[in-house]
Amino acid sequence: MRNYELMILLDPSLQEEEISAMTKKVQQSITNNQGKIFRTNQWGKRKLAYEIKKKTEAIYVVFDFELEPENIANIEKNIKYEEKIIRYLIVLGQEKVLSAKDQNK
Repeated sequence: MRNYELMILLDPSLQEEEISAMTKKVQQSITNNQGKIFRTNQWGKRKLAYEIKKKTEAIYVVFDFELEPENIANIEKNIKYEEKIIRYLIVLGQEKVLSAKDQNK
């Protein structure tokens, strides 16, 4: 298992319940592929450095998770064709993402 970080940029016109639904959909995609999510961090709406799909802002959501490398293609396939996601990036994460409980040990 390897650690990964996934950042998705969502359409800025989405309502709060649509953002929550998309976040849950991505989380479910990860767990359905035998992944373990450590952290989900919603950064909120931010200005983009350059225009993407005629949008100048996006809603940023970051997922830290653990997954077998061969299952990454399945995650990308689920994300790639989702119209509400205007851009995504999956990168190798740090060796271990510690929760607040683990850091106190």
